[in-house]
Order: sequence, then C-alpha cells, then structure tokens
Amino acid sequence: MMFGELILVLLVLGVVVWAIIKVFPDWQNRIGLDRQEDSAEETLRQRFARGEIDAEEYERSLEVLRSGRVSEYGTMSEKGDAK
Repeated sequence: MMFGELILVLLVLGVVVWAIIKVFPDWQNRIGLDRQEDSAEETLRQRFARGEIDAEEYERSLEVLRSGRVSEYGTMSEKGDAK
C-alpha cells in the first residue's frame, strides 16, 4: 500500500507542476532562464524603432537577412545573378 501512496503523491505533484507551467508560460523570461541573444532581425527591428535607420534601409536589410545574398557592391543580387 505504501508504493501506491508514493505513486499518487508523485502524480499529484506532477499535475501541480504542469498546471503552474500552463498558468505562467513566461516564467522562464521572468527569472532570466530563457535569455538568448537577439536575432539579427530583432536587432534590425529595434534600430528601425529607435529611428536609427529609415524604412527603405530597414526593408533592404531585412531582405538581405532573409535571402542571405548581397552583391559585391552592397546591393541585393537577383536569384539568377548569384554566384
């Protein structure tokens, strides 16, 4: 009977932990466990929001980040032009 009680306690404890995680899904962010370096796109968004770059530069840079291709002159190369 003691083994059954242990299983029941562990099951209840597991349900309580699961419920807490579901109720507070961002708990890792609050205590700093999920700190990751900002992605390049996030950094670009922040620079645009602060007014460091204009909309044209933002769009051009975002396209470069997503496609991964830049010509030797610093402009986007077309898909057919990629070397």
